[in-house]
Amino acid sequence: MVFCCPGCDVIAMNDAGMQSQRGLTLLECLLAVAMVALLSAMSVPTFRDQLAAARARAGAHQLYSMVQTARSKALLSGEDSMLCPSPHLEAQQRTCEGHFGESVLLMNPAGLSATLHKVWLPLEGVTVRNRAGTAVVRGTLRWDRYGFGNRNVTLSVCSGGHNWSVVVNRLGRPRLARQWGPCP
Repeated sequence: MVFCCPGCDVIAMNDAGMQSQRGLTLLECLLAVAMVALLSAMSVPTFRDQLAAARARAGAHQLYSMVQTARSKALLSGEDSMLCPSPHLEAQQRTCEGHFGESVLLMNPAGLSATLHKVWLPLEGVTVRNRAGTAVVRGTLRWDRYGFGNRNVTLSVCSGGHNWSVVVNRLGRPRLARQWGPCP
């Protein structure tokens, strides 16, 4: 039955003359919570995978930026420049005995009077390996005053099975490649 009084809203009444309650039952609430939990459980692995892909891409872009910066520094200054992986940033005498998954220094390779220009810290959750994925990449990357590099190298950045690579050719020019090598 529906009763209407002047100035009042329409009120739904049941046959006993009481207003009916509108809301959710406990069963409906439990079903809604169960659906939210199920959808959340399905999305967490996808989110982790997306996060790993973003880490690999960010690591590759950081390495690409390092290579571009070192090459530009050599071209603009007219002096050789070098990317040097170094595990010991706090040491007084920095050495180039690390690998490219650690901190990387940009310096000019003028022997004992080498000048440090920039330091890049490693990213969390990524590994940097060779194209085959079998070993870390050691040694330095150098550019002469004309911007030419000293070697071909592939810096393969892996995170959670995702791979982005920075490929540097003999001319010293880098490029980014996706899924260019296996990830261990």
